Amino acid sequence: MKLSDKDLQFFISKIKLQPENMGKYRNQVNNLKEKLDKKIAEDDRHGLKVEKYLLAGSWKKHTILKPTGDHPIDIDLVLFVTGDEDIHNDIGKLFDFIVEYLEEIYPQKDISKDVDAAGNTKSVTIYFSGSGLSVDIVPVVPLSTPKDYVWQPSRHGNGKKYITSISKQLSFSLNRRQENSAYTSIVRAIKWWRNYKELKPSDNEPGLSSFAIELIVAYLDINKGIQTNIEEGIIRFFEFVSSSEFPEIIFQDSILNVPSQYDSPIYVADNTNKENNVAKRMTIPRWNEIIEEAEEAFDTLNFAQARNNEGDTIQEWKSVFGPTFNIK
Repeated sequence: MKLSDKDLQFFISKIKLQPENMGKYRNQVNNLKEKLDKKIAEDDRHGLKVEKYLLAGSWKKHTILKPTGDHPIDIDLVLFVTGDEDIHNDIGKLFDFIVEYLEEIYPQKDISKDVDAAGNTKSVTIYFSGSGLSVDIVPVVPLSTPKDYVWQPSRHGNGKKYITSISKQLSFSLNRRQENSAYTSIVRAIKWWRNYKELKPSDNEPGLSSFAIELIVAYLDINKGIQTNIEEGIIRFFEFVSSSEFPEIIFQDSILNVPSQYDSPIYVADNTNKENNVAKRMTIPRWNEIIEEAEEAFDTLNFAQARNNEGDTIQEWKSVFGPTFNIK
């Protein structure tokens, strides 16, 4: 039997971060924002300084899931650093500045700095032990052109950087949500499936990132028609990902071009810059694993639609999304 949007919204409401549980995180985020606002307003240093900040990631895009033991709450906070046009050529100096800046705001906290094997900084994190919230600090350097674009260090270390637009990423996500009321529900369900099937990227293994999932769902809406039925949107995603003819995912309003050669088995371009492959770390074995799981999910959910009673249908869905899945 087919499941209605009302049925699936019951499941979605179980896996998303509940409004009543957001307060403790929001209070800490607001406190951090207040400290940043005060610091930015009072900072009269010469040279490097933080010009502004933006919240980003799943929290800002309304696709955040509830925390679990393996997947705690994390929020991206983007700091726009100005005062040295050549700072993007010295990423180490940029991160040193960010750590020092945050330590001035939170002298009582241990600002976590993660580095790769070569000693390049991968990330800077503020961790709130009371709630388990992690705030990932993302330093960027604004460019004079293209407008609204920045240099951003790679989150995988290696000393590399790329050009993107945080504001355009957020506007793109907002447009998707405004055009399709089911967009965030579909994205959340796919992210939960990815986590349940252990397909999330980590330091040691590539995987299907939240950004890649958002972009694929958006690509389908833009190129195949907006799908407001949650069940059909989920099934369409699995069919698309498991296809042997998975295309290069690009967005027409973005800048530059897809490189003529690249090493990854798939190409999912950042919606603001075609040069940025958000699936760059993907390997052939890992992608084959994702294809296999997506194909199994597609077949299972199609079979679930053919089942004659609710109990059998729910069991099929549980095999895809785990024991958490239910509709009442």
